[in-house]
Amino acid sequence: MSPRRERPATSVAPATGSARAAGPPRPASTKPASRIREPEIERLDREAFISVYLLAGRLSGEVEAICREEEIAMSHYTILWFLSRHQAPDGVPMGSLVDGHLNRAADATRLVDRLAALGFIERSSSSTDRRIVLVKITRVGREAFLRLTRRIKRLHRAQFGGLAHDELRELRRLAGKLLLGGDANVEAIHPLAGR
Repeated sequence: MSPRRERPATSVAPATGSARAAGPPRPASTKPASRIREPEIERLDREAFISVYLLAGRLSGEVEAICREEEIAMSHYTILWFLSRHQAPDGVPMGSLVDGHLNRAADATRLVDRLAALGFIERSSSSTDRRIVLVKITRVGREAFLRLTRRIKRLHRAQFGGLAHDELRELRRLAGKLLLGGDANVEAIHPLAGR
């Protein structure tokens, strides 16, 4: 067996011209990226939307957390609130629960089914028109509603405690203006908003 022959060492010439020797990556340019220019009104629109969107999520999330302790959601609570304020001896038509804002027609049956299963409401057919389903809050439902309402009112005071009365009135006015256009009366915003 012949002895192993060593390869002669070769040297690599440094790169010249367009080829660059390997080395650490060059740091990225520290020049700030150019910002998209936009009119002030567009910036204000965007910032207002983001603020309202985030605030609405936080406020409603805090109400939802309280409602979950009674095994319902905020949408169920608004139905209990409506029934407590618009109680009739035989109940109210189920269609009146659909207000176009907090409750939609597609959700009404599902929401009522859940409240009925908990014993918070009861359903019956109208004596004058069997096609109409009447909905009525029960004693158990009324007690749950009052428990929730006491806690939610305390929560609202904490949520808006940083605003003076005049600021709250202005916030209410501006929210109504955005919802309905013009200087809307607060009672027109939602049947639960008035006294």
